Amino acid sequence: MENELYVKIETEAELVLLRPLDLFVRNLIQQLPAFSNAEDVVDNVELAFNEAYTNVSMHAYKSKQKGPVRIEIFVRHNYLEIRLEDYGESFNPDEIREPDFENVGESGLGLWFMRKFMDDLLYKSEEGGKNVMRLIKKFPCSEGGLNLNPL
Repeated sequence: MENELYVKIETEAELVLLRPLDLFVRNLIQQLPAFSNAEDVVDNVELAFNEAYTNVSMHAYKSKQKGPVRIEIFVRHNYLEIRLEDYGESFNPDEIREPDFENVGESGLGLWFMRKFMDDLLYKSEEGGKNVMRLIKKFPCSEGGLNLNPL
């Protein structure tokens, strides 16, 4: 598994955890050579994760009782994938309208940000009620993922 890394976090989809999870994701992707000189890309990936996690907490689990969320981060040879799995309410991202930028509110931009800043956004609802959102960011062609070889 040279140049591959896998991280899994399982927790409840509580908004109070957003900041620590956000910092973890940011610090992890800052370590990737492909993003070492691309602070704007790091910011964008962090924002996409932030929006995805917030949507799970606020929309998939609308009640005060939050359900589980699994966050998986895959660093492959040529891309980064952040996967969120939950058992809340599902939705169809294709039915979400483009935001009205003339009347921007406090919410409603999350999916737009995810699509804008990531190379791919995939969502599906599986049997058993599991929802899976995959955020994929490709590395620049000249650089690989993470050097996992010992010093």
